[in-house]
Amino acid sequence: MCIGQALYLLHYLAIKGSVDTKTHIQTEEIVLPEAIGSARFELLRTWLCWCDQHEHCNMRDSRSNQLLPNRLLWVGDPDDQHYNPNLLRLDTTTDEIGGKYVVLSHCWGELPTEVKKHFCTTSDNISRREGGFSFWELPGTFQDAVKVTRELRIPYIWIDSLCIIQYGDNGEDWKREARRMEEVFSGAYCTIAATSASNSYTGFLQPHLRHDYIHVQDVSGNRFYICAGRDDFDNDVEKALLNTRAWVMQERVLSRRTIHFSANQVYWECGEGVYCENLTRLKSSFRKRYFMLDPDFPERLLMSGYQRTMEFIHFLSQDYSKRGLTEKTDKCVAISGLEARIARALGCKSRCGIFETYLHRNLLWQPSDIKMEKIVYKSRQVPSWSWMAYGGGIRFLDKDIKFGTVDWIDNLRFHDVCEHALIADVGKFRDGMELDGNYAVINSGGMERGRAQYDVEKDKDKERRGLCEERCVVVGRKTKNGVKDYYILVVRPTGDGEYRRVGVGLIRSDCVVRERLRVRVI
Repeated sequence: MCIGQALYLLHYLAIKGSVDTKTHIQTEEIVLPEAIGSARFELLRTWLCWCDQHEHCNMRDSRSNQLLPNRLLWVGDPDDQHYNPNLLRLDTTTDEIGGKYVVLSHCWGELPTEVKKHFCTTSDNISRREGGFSFWELPGTFQDAVKVTRELRIPYIWIDSLCIIQYGDNGEDWKREARRMEEVFSGAYCTIAATSASNSYTGFLQPHLRHDYIHVQDVSGNRFYICAGRDDFDNDVEKALLNTRAWVMQERVLSRRTIHFSANQVYWECGEGVYCENLTRLKSSFRKRYFMLDPDFPERLLMSGYQRTMEFIHFLSQDYSKRGLTEKTDKCVAISGLEARIARALGCKSRCGIFETYLHRNLLWQPSDIKMEKIVYKSRQVPSWSWMAYGGGIRFLDKDIKFGTVDWIDNLRFHDVCEHALIADVGKFRDGMELDGNYAVINSGGMERGRAQYDVEKDKDKERRGLCEERCVVVGRKTKNGVKDYYILVVRPTGDGEYRRVGVGLIRSDCVVRERLRVRVI
């Protein structure tokens, strides 16, 4: 059935043909289907049908009994004789198991609060919406998502601003539902990515840019295509505004398959790879992207081994840290579902992006730019040793640390009870140690003895403190050519017997002496 549909589509797209009388080569001009035309939606249904036959893409269905999201938007059935395209309804699922729904991944955009209240679900309008409301109450991006859902013949869609109460309940519903994002996106039949929509009103089914496609067939029957443009998934999708947003990373990795509606064309992404609207397939040699395509994430990752898993976690963390958030304090929660899934798969604890299995390496992060600033969390305590405590991009020191070359300190561990604390031994720098303007650690004789960097630049000059007034936690030690170095966290006393992280570095072992044992770093 699906193969027949694909052949039909291939024929449907070839709209103009001719034969050169000298070369006897037949050519046909290929154009992409209309944005809201029947051919495009036929292609989407074909992709879904084809993907349903992939064993790996559907392994989750065969072994899980995931609960549906607490609320879903019912869009109706176009094939029902009583179908009303103007009618939508917000349904409560009452802990039902199974069922088919799609989710929308989108940018809210910088809209005024009063504008968002007009289309969001609130404590004031939820009862009315549960009784049914008009399609025309929705902004353009949501209207397009409903149109696609109906064309896919799926009865329900989940959209965050409609299925979560956004105003009027002091954020209580949002707090509950935010913890279920892992289930919402991993349990969805398909994810619709409004890649070309800059906000909730712009929509994504607008006509795309046109390219000229020529289908050529020689006298031997061989066929090939020549395209004036090119399939540019990197620019059309990876670098699109949507994929610079922090929430979207989790949504995309946890989705088993995604339809990306870009400005140029539609792309299909699932465990088998990326397919284009012009019926070509894209291949990527980027190993980390291969793990992100896993419809049963992180199964592929775990099978790749200890080292590759750690490298991927660092890749995710670095990518995520550079992404945008409307609310900076969402930094912990916007990836919490993905973090929880990885931790469960590893069989370890995780705390604010730091995984116990890779504790020492995870702690060795540093700012990738000088714009890092501490985030002021109001409702939770995020430890200073987590990069989630700060706004700004990070990078890890692991590129310079080969496996098997560092002895990690056993006494450094998570606190058993306090989730925002580490237990560690603390040392002090020897007298005369200073940090110059280029992050070099120098002794009183002006000789470089290592390198260190503050997490927030202004901490470096605060109160004109010298490095000898700071303290450090040794994370690991390495020896090369008889020279012993320490990987350290630079820490500062809080005044009540605890310490907080202020930086990271690599320093010669004879520059540090142990001062206190088994203290808390928060």
